[in-house]
Amino acid sequence: MISDKAFRQLEKTIKIAIISDLHVMAPELLKKDGSAFEQYLNRDRKMLRESVEILDTLVTDIIDLKPHLVLVTGDLTKDGERASHLLVADRLQRLTDAGIQVLVVPGNHDINNPDARVYDGDTTSAAETITRNEFAEIYRHAGYDEHSRRDNDTLSYCRDVTEGLTILAIDACMDRLNTFVSRGDARDHCKTSGNLEAASQQWLVEQATAATAAGKKVIAMMHHHLVPHFHMEDTLAAPYMVDDARQLCKRLIQAGVHVIFTGHLHISDIGQTSVREGNMVEVATAAAVGYPCQWRVATCNTAAGKIQLRSVTLHSLPSNPDFGERAREVFKNCIPTMTNGVLTRYWPEISQAIDNYRSKHPFVMRYIDIPESPKAIADLLLKNLQKPVTQAYITFAEGNEGGSDNNELINELIKGVDKVVDQTVRGILKPFAKAALHLRIYGTFKLVLRSILEDLNDISTSHEAVINDHTAIIDL
Repeated sequence: MISDKAFRQLEKTIKIAIISDLHVMAPELLKKDGSAFEQYLNRDRKMLRESVEILDTLVTDIIDLKPHLVLVTGDLTKDGERASHLLVADRLQRLTDAGIQVLVVPGNHDINNPDARVYDGDTTSAAETITRNEFAEIYRHAGYDEHSRRDNDTLSYCRDVTEGLTILAIDACMDRLNTFVSRGDARDHCKTSGNLEAASQQWLVEQATAATAAGKKVIAMMHHHLVPHFHMEDTLAAPYMVDDARQLCKRLIQAGVHVIFTGHLHISDIGQTSVREGNMVEVATAAAVGYPCQWRVATCNTAAGKIQLRSVTLHSLPSNPDFGERAREVFKNCIPTMTNGVLTRYWPEISQAIDNYRSKHPFVMRYIDIPESPKAIADLLLKNLQKPVTQAYITFAEGNEGGSDNNELINELIKGVDKVVDQTVRGILKPFAKAALHLRIYGTFKLVLRSILEDLNDISTSHEAVINDHTAIIDL
């Protein structure tokens, strides 16, 4: 017979499903198949044609799992189309009708997005998107009702889900700064990065502090990263982290938050960082809509202060038994077009940085032949780095990178960078450029690669550690 103490602990166990980056595209947004949609698919690893079936499969699997709670950490739609939001909200209602609480936060794709399009053969037109108020209304049943405490300035909220557990849902999206050609701006641009104003940060800290003081455990959720998943992520991939992440992380730890669920980068990775005030563990969940097609299950025991995590992989769909393998091939084949797309998207910023450097160092720039278009730069990088970069990227996305020897891959990447230098630096500067790279850059470069490929958290510090990305037990 179970003891009273054990029974009380069972009462405080809650099963949570975590899904992220659904990127659902409503079928009516594809009026007619053609070159316009094919061009989009060729530069993106998302399995958009299957996105609705993926969501339907997830909903069915989650209902069979019978969790108490589902967390959705942003990017619910392809690009914030109203039609896609209404479809996602309808499917999530199935979970609510099954007695499962659903909580969502927006991602950078979801609101006021100039990239929302209707595809009609060889042409596209603007699709209707939504405002922040409309997001809260559409997902009223998924966190935005009267049972949540809301921040005045963002879509952040605080929700008590059991007597012992509170969810702190954080909205750091910057869609207010999105620009539209149709509204007179110079270009269509969707902000990827995350930021929280001081007042909203303070509100979050106050909510977490109050919940902790009341004896509750607090779990946070946010689309953007709070904890780096590789060395210098806050510099090399800044749009994927919230601004001033280290300070916000410290404040949340002080307020009693030690676990946060995120998405955004489409990786299965658990990152941990330690400060004097304690630890923060961030569980990044991959996109189900693109390889590695995963979601998470967390069994949370608030009495014991532990969370047991496991990853679930979507290997097949009712219409496609080989869906997982197909998604992996799409991922591999998209690396060239993704590289070109990123360089094209951020070409104004890249060009400006090159011009700034040229004005400050005119002598040096006389000996450097930088390609003058994003395609030319992409071609140069892919010619020398495509194979090792593809392998490294897939390894990173899949998680548990540290299970194999990656020294050969690291050396291959460094050799590729050497070849890029050979092809861009002329004359007397070439030996100096290589010497500078080896002296100043390659040490950092190796740290970045080791942190990714060896799955190291807080690399080169006293808190350096490896965490299993798929079957971890973490402290609340």
